[in-house]
Amino acid sequence: MRRQLFAAAGIVAATLMIASLAAAQQPAPQKWYVLHQEFARPGMIQQYEDTAREYIALLRQHHDALPKTEWITVAGDGFVYTYLIPIENYAALDKVLAGFGVLIPAVGEERWKDLMKRGGAATEFIRESIMMEDTSLSYVPAKPRLKPEEERYLHVDLYYVQEGNEPEAAALAKDSVELFRKKGVPDGYRLFTVFVGAEMPLMIVTVAAKDAADYAAREQANRELLGAEGQALLQRALALTRRFESHNGWLRPDISLEPLKPAPGK
Repeated sequence: MRRQLFAAAGIVAATLMIASLAAAQQPAPQKWYVLHQEFARPGMIQQYEDTAREYIALLRQHHDALPKTEWITVAGDGFVYTYLIPIENYAALDKVLAGFGVLIPAVGEERWKDLMKRGGAATEFIRESIMMEDTSLSYVPAKPRLKPEEERYLHVDLYYVQEGNEPEAAALAKDSVELFRKKGVPDGYRLFTVFVGAEMPLMIVTVAAKDAADYAAREQANRELLGAEGQALLQRALALTRRFESHNGWLRPDISLEPLKPAPGK
């Protein structure tokens, strides 16, 4: 990850307040995330990943400065590295930014600047957004087909919703969960709504699989299981969508920052 957690921290902080107000009006449980994407230079992938690991090692070494900072990394098509960073609320962002004020002197400004320079040289540009997962609109099978450790591949669909159709899109998301549950689909999905970003309205659906072949096979099987009702839902979704994109990637634990496990006996 680039050597600064948020590329535009001031904008993120201000807009988080607006997003939090929107969440307060909705009864279902929400989870909030920063979606931080870095477009690496194709000829400098090794340098990019080396500096990403060095950055993580520094955060581990100085864990007390940013104790709750974590992220999941996905290496996707087109040399794009996506970091999914959970956040609690606006106040939590303040704590993260304050943590960097402690971290940089502890690391040493010269070492920090060198890391910034090397990481920045390997990065073409950065894009960020704030998104929310309403867990009632994500589907978790009663009997999941895969174990969590088997889910190493990620397929992502982006539905750029036509402005003004947000209520219809939310209703469609509820209908989709109900149909998947009724049919007993063994593969789950997560749905995120982007509240702060360059192109909104935007809804993102992610599906995990073992690999590309596993995803393709299960997609076909699930399509057959959902039948005509599933096709009808898809047509409704496309009718509300001004643009559609699909992307694929691999989860990368080696350049993710997962929470530290408590010491035995604690």
